[in-house]
Amino acid sequence: MKATYVSVWDGGYKIETSCEYDPATKKVTDIETEDVDDLDLDILTDEYIEFGDEEIRDFINPDKEEE
Repeated sequence: MKATYVSVWDGGYKIETSCEYDPATKKVTDIETEDVDDLDLDILTDEYIEFGDEEIRDFINPDKEEE
């Protein structure tokens, strides 16, 4: 199901991109990337999924587990 992946960075940057979210497994996949080379992004301060009217913070990002 389509959802929005939100990452919040120090300096007040908030980046929203599309993703796929499976509520049954809580897995997030196909997170769209965005060109942020011109931004000063050092520390990720928050991340969550917007799914409908919900803000979901308990999710699994398989790409992060591999790091």
